[in-house]
Amino acid sequence: MKTKNLTLLFFLTFLMATSCKSSGEFDPGPFAGGDKGDKTLLTFQVSDASGDPIEGAYVVSYRQLAPLHIRVGEGFTDQQGQIQLEDQTHTTEGYATVVAPGYNSKKVTLNIEQKQENTIQVTLADQDVLKVMSYNILVGLSNDTKLRQDFAAWVATYDPDIILFQETSNFTDASFAAFAKTFGHDYAVRTKTTGIPTGITSKEPITNIRKVVQTGVLHHGYVTGETSGMRIFSIHLCPYELDNERNIYQIDRKDEIEIIMNDATQYTNVPVIMGGDLNSHNTFDRDSYGPGYSYGNRDHAVYNTVKENNFYDTYPLRNSDFKATWPVAEIAVNGPNRGARLDYMFVNNTIKNDVVFSDILYSVYTDKFSDHYPTYIEIKK
Repeated sequence: MKTKNLTLLFFLTFLMATSCKSSGEFDPGPFAGGDKGDKTLLTFQVSDASGDPIEGAYVVSYRQLAPLHIRVGEGFTDQQGQIQLEDQTHTTEGYATVVAPGYNSKKVTLNIEQKQENTIQVTLADQDVLKVMSYNILVGLSNDTKLRQDFAAWVATYDPDIILFQETSNFTDASFAAFAKTFGHDYAVRTKTTGIPTGITSKEPITNIRKVVQTGVLHHGYVTGETSGMRIFSIHLCPYELDNERNIYQIDRKDEIEIIMNDATQYTNVPVIMGGDLNSHNTFDRDSYGPGYSYGNRDHAVYNTVKENNFYDTYPLRNSDFKATWPVAEIAVNGPNRGARLDYMFVNNTIKNDVVFSDILYSVYTDKFSDHYPTYIEIKK
C-alpha cells in the first residue's frame, strides 16, 4: 500500500468504516432480470505505476442506457487494492471512474464477460495535475454539522487543490474558513456576508481578490482571485426567469454573464477557470441526450456568450455523453434522469488542451449533500 498523507488516510479510514462496499444497496435499474443465481462479478485491482496496490481508491462502476448512467456499484479498495462489485445489469459495456488522493484520476472503458468474474487492472499515475471542483452546496450543506463533517471526509478522496463553492449561506467568513481547514484548505474567501454568497477555497494562498456585488444587477454576485497560478471565478447566476415575481429587480442572466465575461476576458495570457451554477442550458446536452430532452428548447444564450468569448466547457472536452447535475432527487441511484446540467466549469484557451479529466461526481455521498452534483476537472500542471 502506498500512503501519501496521514490526514487523508484518516479521512479515508472514516469513509471506509461508514460506507457500503458492495452493490447491495444499488437498484440495478432497467437492466435487472434473469437468473439470480448467475453472477457477473467485477474485481477491480488498483495499483500505482510501480505495481504497488493502492488502498482507499474509490471506484464507481457504470452501465449506460442512453442517456442514463446506471450505477452498478461503488466503494473503496482494500489493502490489496481490490474491490469486487456484482453486476446485475446483464450487459457487456460500460465504464468506471477510479480516483485516489495523490494520484491522477482515470476513466476506464469496460467490456464485461457475463456470468463470470472479470478482473479489471487499473494503474493510476502519481499526481501531476491540478485538481479543481465546483459545487453548489445547497445553502451551506443545509446548515447541518454532520453533513459538513461527511463532506470533509468524502472530499478527501478527491483531494482537490481548489474548490469553487456556490450557496455558502449559513456560514460566516470565519466559520467558512474553519470549514475549509477540515478538508485541508488553509485559504478561503466569499463574495459577501449576506444572501447566498459564492466562495473559493484553496490549498495555496488566494491573492488579488475581488468581490463583485452589484445589487439589482447581479443576483448573487461573484468572487474572483488568483491561486495555484490560475485566475479563478466562482459564479452563480439568477435562478429566476424575468417573468417570475421573485425576480424583483428583473435581472437577466444574459446581462449577468456579459458583465462576468467582460471581466474574465481581461486575462488573455493567464490560465482562467470559471465555474459555478449558471441556471442555464446548452446545445451539447440537448444533442447528446437525444429526443425527449425536457430542456432541449430552452434558451442557450448564456452558454453561447461564454463560448463566443473563447471559453471552453470542460465536460464535453473529455466526454461525449449527457450527464446531468440537477436535481439530485431525479437522478440519484438510477432515477428517471429528468435533470439538466446547470453547473459548469469553463477554461480559457490557455489551458484548454491541458484538461485531462472531467466528470460530474455521482456517488452515495453526493446523493445526499445537495440538490446539485459537483463538477470536477484535472489539469496538467
